[in-house]
Amino acid sequence: QGPSSSSAAASAAANHTNNTKTDTVNATLSAEKQAGEPTTEAAPEQTNGSKTSTKSKTKARDKTKGKAKDKAAESSQEPNSNSNSNSSSNASGSETSTTAWQEPRAPAAATTTPESTAATAATAAIATATTGVTRGGGTSNAARITSSSSSAPKRDIATKDPSEGDSDDAREQPPVQVVRAEFRTSRPVVISEVPVYIGLRDCSGRYFEDKGDCPNIRYRWSRGPIVKPCIFHPQNASQFKDVTKTFQFYCSRECFLRGWHTLAKEHWNPEPENEEELYDVSKKWVKVSESRVYCPTEKDIDRPLRLDIIPVMEDGSNSDIGRMFICTGTVMQTPNNTRTRRMISNGGNHLNAEWLAKQFKVMDWNVLADLYTNESQYPYCEKWALSWNWRKHLIFEELKSMAADIITLQEVQKDAFDEWFKPELANLGYEGIFQPKKWEPFFHRGKYTVEGCATFWKATRFKKLDRYIFDYDKISASMLRNGSQEELSQSLQRATRGNVALAVVLEDLTLKPPPGWSPVGPGGGHKVCVVNTHICADPKSTDVKTWQAHVLAMSIQQHGLGGLPLLACGDFNSTPSSAVYEYMKKGSIRVDHPDFKQDPCRLLEHVKIGHSLRLHSAYESCSGQEAEFTNYTEDFKGALDYIFFSADNIAVLAISQVDEESALSKEVALPSQTRPSDHVSLVATFMFREDCTPPGIVAEQAAQQQQQQQAAQHQQHQQHHHQQHHH
Repeated sequence: QGPSSSSAAASAAANHTNNTKTDTVNATLSAEKQAGEPTTEAAPEQTNGSKTSTKSKTKARDKTKGKAKDKAAESSQEPNSNSNSNSSSNASGSETSTTAWQEPRAPAAATTTPESTAATAATAAIATATTGVTRGGGTSNAARITSSSSSAPKRDIATKDPSEGDSDDAREQPPVQVVRAEFRTSRPVVISEVPVYIGLRDCSGRYFEDKGDCPNIRYRWSRGPIVKPCIFHPQNASQFKDVTKTFQFYCSRECFLRGWHTLAKEHWNPEPENEEELYDVSKKWVKVSESRVYCPTEKDIDRPLRLDIIPVMEDGSNSDIGRMFICTGTVMQTPNNTRTRRMISNGGNHLNAEWLAKQFKVMDWNVLADLYTNESQYPYCEKWALSWNWRKHLIFEELKSMAADIITLQEVQKDAFDEWFKPELANLGYEGIFQPKKWEPFFHRGKYTVEGCATFWKATRFKKLDRYIFDYDKISASMLRNGSQEELSQSLQRATRGNVALAVVLEDLTLKPPPGWSPVGPGGGHKVCVVNTHICADPKSTDVKTWQAHVLAMSIQQHGLGGLPLLACGDFNSTPSSAVYEYMKKGSIRVDHPDFKQDPCRLLEHVKIGHSLRLHSAYESCSGQEAEFTNYTEDFKGALDYIFFSADNIAVLAISQVDEESALSKEVALPSQTRPSDHVSLVATFMFREDCTPPGIVAEQAAQQQQQQQAAQHQQHQQHHHQQHHH
């Protein structure tokens, strides 16, 4: 509604326009029903029949339409017992395109505003609702003029109501009927296949999913009318249109009022030449495909898509029993908004040309598995922005923009690795491997899947020599030997969480170390060990997190990887003040650390806690402190992710700056429409050190020092625990 006073002329114009729209939709729909199948340019079948019929019966016919249209419109008002009627009724709770037009109200009075005087002319400022999008991203069933609080939530799902099938008993039944149809995404994205689930039932009562091989089902995809995006929020479909002043589109009343009062005139749309163009009466739908699978194109942008699922009779004809349709929200352009991030050099020094030729870049990122994205977990994020169909493009754009030589990712789903990460990154010249967590598979979106760690490297720069899997649960079982059987059983049960680490040994194909340098790969290049891990996330299990960090360090040393240039990357789910962080950096933990107080199963008492890897943090080394935020949600804001490196044989040259809170707070929290994960990626640039003592000698010296320190610290630790226990 516009911020101006009401007038009789405005009300009459609105009523006349609304009658015209409703009659046009009903007449076209009825003509389509009589023809049996829609034409290439068909009126939308997803008319909410009950609402349109009730509204049409209370309105006078437009005398200029002629008898044929009157008859067709009357026909469309009669109750329809076929499945199209069922689908329309069922889809009233789905995100279907609006065809049941609501009568626009005259604008509210605003006699004190300058606009109100001009608005009382022939046409007042009427906000005409276009096909809207609900919070979930789909199109709404009714024009959004009045308060949207009266509308029920919409979903991209349609199910057949068994109670509506009684009238079909007397007619011949098709071999199969559609019982459920659901889109797996709220809003499709260009070039990405629209994921859909189709549930069928055959004559014997068996239920099954059609994956495209059922001969008794036909599919028809249709492209709907354009729904313009909001002038202020381009990623939101409009729900309002100003038809008297700016002629622009808005996603909310707040945006409409903002546009009315503040939108600069150069951003106004030109005034339409006729009423049909002004109110966008033409609502044509065009058939675009007859296959089960459809990938939206550029022509589909800002338009909803409709999928008709049609049972086929034995003679090959289409059945009007057991059919169904579902509609999506408007199609979005493939995202390509890449953020630029400033690089901070180590010590503020500029990188010289020689370093640039020797450097290699490492990127670490928890990409947020689709398994964990739901509105209850992230209520501040739009449903469509949480969908994997949208987020995967943003993730890929960031991976591509950083152009790292080594990429370590966490929370990668097995199906996403096979279907998206591996093929897409292969096109950029990467090779990669995946290691799932030791969890039972989740049934997610119609299939079983797991998530885990994935490591990629540029095939032109590095070659894989070896890989190691560190199964924390199995290693824990072999390490926990001291203590009574009951204590060990309790400790092992607490330590078993299914987390893993993936270690890959790579050889540099570009740079060769100086003569006498060791170790080197078969081709004479530098070797580097890249470890990728995701540690236990439970905030109440600090003892388990510390234990897993210890298992990781011990596994690296026991496999002889400690003498190699080492990168330990991942989501450690621990802040810089934690025992995990202190242990990774210092190789030991002070006996009075607060995290030691939480050890209900005395897990940390069974082993000597310490390692000799001499690790540094890339971000702290360059900026003097860790990134302020690597995880930014409503529940937690802080640093959890790190890139550790062995400073004896690798030097960090620069890091990519992580956004400050002032920038992150604009998003409310992560993930968001422009940021696909609740974590922020870390990027660091390294160089092999060739100006130091060979790594083998350094490791031996460090090992001797560490052994002495560990013996003294372990003795202090045991004494401290005994004193507490006695007390």
